[in-house]
Amino acid sequence: MEAANLDWSLVVLTFIVGCGVGALIYHLVTMNSGDDSGLKDRMSQKEMDYDRLSEGVSEHFIRTDELVNTLEKNYQNLFSHLRQGADSFCDDKSLLKQINRQKETTEEQTEEPEVEKTEEAQSEQPMDYAPKSSGTLSEDFGLEKEKTPEPPKGL
Repeated sequence: MEAANLDWSLVVLTFIVGCGVGALIYHLVTMNSGDDSGLKDRMSQKEMDYDRLSEGVSEHFIRTDELVNTLEKNYQNLFSHLRQGADSFCDDKSLLKQINRQKETTEEQTEEPEVEKTEEAQSEQPMDYAPKSSGTLSEDFGLEKEKTPEPPKGL
């Protein structure tokens, strides 16, 4: 009878220890899940901040494009206004020729840097290959052959 009591007490003790270990594991698991919700909240906040920043940058560049276009139109209007004033108030033909000449040089200067860049790019191509006569990527390309000295005669 004592052996039966000992078996039952061992079963009850094992059950209590198992419940304690299960409660401890449950506590550890639920404690970490609370941190995950905070992490998810922070991540969603960062995503909203990123979206807001992206919209701000897009609006900035759209507004910048509008302002540049307005500036260009204003420049053209100012130039045409000055030209009309010069045409109507100046009778001096040499002054009108000079104004037209300055306009042409300004237009050429705006187009000229692009032409110079393309000419420089065409004239300075890198040579990353060997000529066809010695073969592509030939190992002896550009190297001078060593001259082996001849032994002295008469020995």
